[in-house]
Amino acid sequence: MRKLVHITLAAVILVSLLSFMHAEVAALGTGELLVTGTVTGEAGTPLPGVNITALNTTSMVSHYSVVNETGNYSISLMEGVYNITASYANYTANISYVSVLIGPATNKVFNFRMLEILGTLTGHVTNATIPIQGAKVVLTGDQYNYSANSSFPLGSYTIDKIRPGTYVAHAEKSGYWTTYHDRAIVIARGIATELNFTLLEQPTKLSGTVKTDGNVAVRDVQVLITSVGYSASTVTDADGNYTFSNVPVGTYTLTFKKEGYEDMSVQISLSAFEPKEYNANLNRKPVEGGGGFFPGFDLPHSLMIVGFCVAIAILLSAIYIRYRVLKRPEMLAIEREEEEKTEEEKDQEKKQG
Repeated sequence: MRKLVHITLAAVILVSLLSFMHAEVAALGTGELLVTGTVTGEAGTPLPGVNITALNTTSMVSHYSVVNETGNYSISLMEGVYNITASYANYTANISYVSVLIGPATNKVFNFRMLEILGTLTGHVTNATIPIQGAKVVLTGDQYNYSANSSFPLGSYTIDKIRPGTYVAHAEKSGYWTTYHDRAIVIARGIATELNFTLLEQPTKLSGTVKTDGNVAVRDVQVLITSVGYSASTVTDADGNYTFSNVPVGTYTLTFKKEGYEDMSVQISLSAFEPKEYNANLNRKPVEGGGGFFPGFDLPHSLMIVGFCVAIAILLSAIYIRYRVLKRPEMLAIEREEEEKTEEEKDQEKKQG
């Protein structure tokens, strides 16, 4: 009895399977193959309503299907080569299947991920002449906000995937005045809008004097102030003074250079509206092959100092001797008498000869 039940159940299953296969074949028609797939949005959730098109590249006949609520679709196709694409308003597919062969032994599952078509904002940030990197460009809307930073070397920026709408735009960076665009920006789907900004430096000043360790001003020293995305240079005047104006707020490397002197670099921070002074002392470079006897001077300069000192000593000695002679005029009289005697002796020798 139990064996009869098993046989009856197997017969029912077989009949049902055959009926399903017959219905499937009937639905496909003779020689037709079923192509299926799944379509999702960017978040991976089903996206119903997407149109699927399969174009036969030989007959140029198109076959269509629409994605259902579960994100699935199916198309009955004859064997052949097809272009299979997905389309949906305000979306673009992540892939298109071109010249794919549809046959009994080939792949017949083609999935799509749909990406929403959004807007783009791009442009440059400068101080009217020099590109500025690291500036923040901000888009502010009723529901959404976006931002991006300008990059090296052109001060360019790009904000992608902006939802269509109207926004207020501005650019900002520490050390610069914030700049707002003078009108609202309309972002449209699939369109790249260009918007450039000009930032003006907040007033900051750096000045100072360059001297040697002997407190002697050094002229024509090259002074450089540098940071990422900014650099400026000047030279010291006859009194060793230098000045930088309108330097953006920030931290910089300050470098002093002159031939015959050792280079010097320091880190310095500048704040808005706070003029800063930095005075530098430069050391002379030692001459290769020997050093001087005076601190901070090479051998040639040391010898010059010695020669100068000797000349001063000789001059002072001469002045002292003359002073002593003028204080004792009898010595001059004695010298004159000796000179006169010498002349008389010379005359007598000539007469005797």
